[in-house]
Amino acid sequence: MIRSINDDELVKTIVRIARSKDGQQYFCFLDNILHKKINFEQIDAAKDDTVLYFRLLVKTRMDYVARALDKDTAYEYEVLQKRLELKAKDNFVNVINGLHTERNADLRFASIQSLTAEELYYLAVSSDGSIYTSSFVKGVYPLMMKKINYHGDSLLLSLHFDKYRKMIKMCAGFNTLDNFLASFPAGNDPEQEDPAVVLMKAFVKNLERSDGLEDGVDVADSYASVAETLKPIADEMLRNIQLNYDRNKEVGNRKGMAIYNILNKLFLSADTTQKIDLTKELGIPPVYEVPFKSLANDSGRVNVQLFIYGDKDGIGVFPGLISMFSNANWKVDGSNPQWVTISSVKGKPVSLYMNRPLPEETNEDARAQEDLCKWLAANHIIPTVTINRGHSYNAPYTIDQMSPASKIVFMGSCGGYRMIHDILEKAPDAHIIGTKQIADAPVNNPFLKLIMEKLRNGNDIEWIPFWKELGKLVTDKIFEDYVPPHKNLGALFIKAYKRQMGE
Repeated sequence: MIRSINDDELVKTIVRIARSKDGQQYFCFLDNILHKKINFEQIDAAKDDTVLYFRLLVKTRMDYVARALDKDTAYEYEVLQKRLELKAKDNFVNVINGLHTERNADLRFASIQSLTAEELYYLAVSSDGSIYTSSFVKGVYPLMMKKINYHGDSLLLSLHFDKYRKMIKMCAGFNTLDNFLASFPAGNDPEQEDPAVVLMKAFVKNLERSDGLEDGVDVADSYASVAETLKPIADEMLRNIQLNYDRNKEVGNRKGMAIYNILNKLFLSADTTQKIDLTKELGIPPVYEVPFKSLANDSGRVNVQLFIYGDKDGIGVFPGLISMFSNANWKVDGSNPQWVTISSVKGKPVSLYMNRPLPEETNEDARAQEDLCKWLAANHIIPTVTINRGHSYNAPYTIDQMSPASKIVFMGSCGGYRMIHDILEKAPDAHIIGTKQIADAPVNNPFLKLIMEKLRNGNDIEWIPFWKELGKLVTDKIFEDYVPPHKNLGALFIKAYKRQMGE
């Protein structure tokens, strides 16, 4: 019956798309097809060429954004965005990420050379969380700025400031925000604020008007990076957050008050002299530190569980993990055929329980993990620190078995940063460390050694100084892609917001 309708252009168009084997290629352009701005033949000419098709997606997105400013929302606006994100990652970002060991930049970034500044911008903002640091810093960002003649203001104007908060957040996280803001020319009128200052004010303004919480998450995630590298901008961000809270309070906007109150408390807690109790204020654990007493059980012991897998890599690194504790401060008990127990001899009582990486081909590593978890439960031993050592496909098994009481979770697997949501579902109070790309022993081992020593000495884990100390121990460049807990504010922002709003 639907297919027989001939007097409705929308229905006729959707029926034609549905009958095509390339329906998904067409559907994201539905509105412009209806408005005769593009036809099927033009899409056909581009759909088999990765650059031309992505170019068409970006052009359409820019058109839809311009129309939205005039309150004209296109059909399937979100479908277009999802298609753009898919093509950005599959056809470009995954390619340059996969070539991260290629030293020749011309070869590594060959696939993006023909893209315009606008297309590179959408490539970046569509791949937040998946693009590697080196892919952004050495490839996409400098090429984008070169193609816009190093005028970030011109780029944002041409895009009608679409997703500018995402770009600022990414620049902050990749330490290019100072460079990006410096590309804005100073104002000619001394009585007017510089465009870069105006942009950063807009960055934190009117978050209550945004659909969903993505913009608020971007602001939250940006602060720690900005506070470490651009203190004056961080101070200005904090002042503007407080001004926006007052503005929302005056008009009684509940959503706005919740957003800005949370951001204010999160940002203030970065300064330990402020003594902000986030658990009391927002119902979430402290962001910038994990007190030793919160990790210790009633007898004062801290229990750590390490999950390792029986593949070639796991078997290879296991002896090094054992030798790390072969000194006068620790005792290694290898009497159990399925796991090893490492306990402190000096300092505070700390125990590390680590399954042996028995052969995965016969599932012996899985049985060792399962039996260790059962033994810990039977002996009322509750780990508050979880360490994952394995490939990305192993990570779900660690999350499924880990202790819900975990306060610190280290995901030593590739792409562990993208498991934050799943980890918080299992361990709501966890401080999470993960990487956006490759995870390897040159970072994973120093982290384990440092945190175990901090615990043995009874230290609170203060993330900002801890991360700086860890950075001095690590020489491998992959450390740049590891994200510490105090830069994962977005997840805690969402949790706090839902609690305040009763969701």
